[in-house]
Amino acid sequence: MKLKKSGILERFRTMIRLKTISTDSPGKSEEAVFAQFRATLKALYPAVFAKYDAFLVGRRGILIHIPGRQPGSESVLMAHYDVVSADESAWAFDPFGAVLHEGRIYGRGTLDTKSTLCAVMEAASFLTESGFVPEHDLYLAFGGEEEVSGPCASELAAYLESRGVHPDFILDEGGSVIPEGLPGVRKQAAMVGIAEKGTANYMISIEGGNGGHASTPPRHTVIGRLAAAALEIENHPFPASLSPPVIQMFRALSGEVPLPERPFFAHPELAAPAICAAAGVLGPTFNAMVRSTAAVTVIEGHSAFNVLPDRAALGVNVRLLYGDTLESAAEHLRQVITDPDASVDLIAGTNPSPVSETDCDAFRKLKRVISETWRDTIVAPYQLNGGTDARFYTGLTDHVYRFSPMVMTKEERATVHGINESISTDNLFRAVVFYIRLMRAL
Repeated sequence: MKLKKSGILERFRTMIRLKTISTDSPGKSEEAVFAQFRATLKALYPAVFAKYDAFLVGRRGILIHIPGRQPGSESVLMAHYDVVSADESAWAFDPFGAVLHEGRIYGRGTLDTKSTLCAVMEAASFLTESGFVPEHDLYLAFGGEEEVSGPCASELAAYLESRGVHPDFILDEGGSVIPEGLPGVRKQAAMVGIAEKGTANYMISIEGGNGGHASTPPRHTVIGRLAAAALEIENHPFPASLSPPVIQMFRALSGEVPLPERPFFAHPELAAPAICAAAGVLGPTFNAMVRSTAAVTVIEGHSAFNVLPDRAALGVNVRLLYGDTLESAAEHLRQVITDPDASVDLIAGTNPSPVSETDCDAFRKLKRVISETWRDTIVAPYQLNGGTDARFYTGLTDHVYRFSPMVMTKEERATVHGINESISTDNLFRAVVFYIRLMRAL
């Protein structure tokens, strides 16, 4: 059998046209659209749904079980079908029109992550129709609340555990093939996340302001005092350090850098002080790899221009490096804010994930399939700065990996959650080939 690219393309465009937008506001998400997506998925891939058991887990979780020839060593392939909203006026094309233009499909979710969901289903459908039976059980787990950190992924993980499934391999979204390579590395690099930072939201608040009319303000309002606190947070970053995933990344790249630099890559812990000192000037991405970060994202005061607020608050999003915790991050914020009336309260958060193994058959299989799909490409483990549904599965296995099987330039990566998100047709088709090879290898 041969892959029919036109069919893949049209099925993918059908997925993009469905506005499966997740929102934090209860009742604002259109559950009917999510149900329509699930029904559409069943209609697009009749061979898969006719042969294998499929379950609705929780409100939006989709789980498909493909039995293998032997028990044990199960695998889970993940994706999510919810997306963030899009400002249609800022896009060159309708963000839910799935417009095909100059070899690219434009639309919200084309990269994050309906493309991987489509590729997984296309691979499963192709192999099913070819009569292929995997060596071990395979589960396809698709969440519908990733963009709002909803319970869907944890419900799917709990369901698998209730069935006694402790997979030997799990793959979710994460790093990608970076064509521009990394500093000092001339080849393109496939970055596989073996851990991800924790995510925490803190509210910094000051109460007890004088309030009253804005025509007779005090020298410093509570908002002014909070503005000073925001600057203190930004001017006193978390200390830098090399986490185990970053050390592994440097070592994996050591054979590809110029000879004078190889000792530093092969033994990054020896150069850690210099690397950490340079982090602040090497750009935000590298800086985030070596320290916990804090971003002031929300400010609350009074809604009227002529009223002095008696309370104001700042929302701070912290991404926790391996070794930091929800408690240690809160203590750091308390130490750098000098206003004695400022309180620091954790709203919600998760600690950094465990670090997955790389010296194992599971990682070697993934590395081999990546190398077969993208020739002359370095495969390197790394630490994911963002958060994924995969963090809810780390209690099931030490082999949770985060890799989106596509080439993504810096400009393309910037469109995720941004304007004009799109994927090339070559990337989409290559992702299908990747999953076909991976399913055969597991």
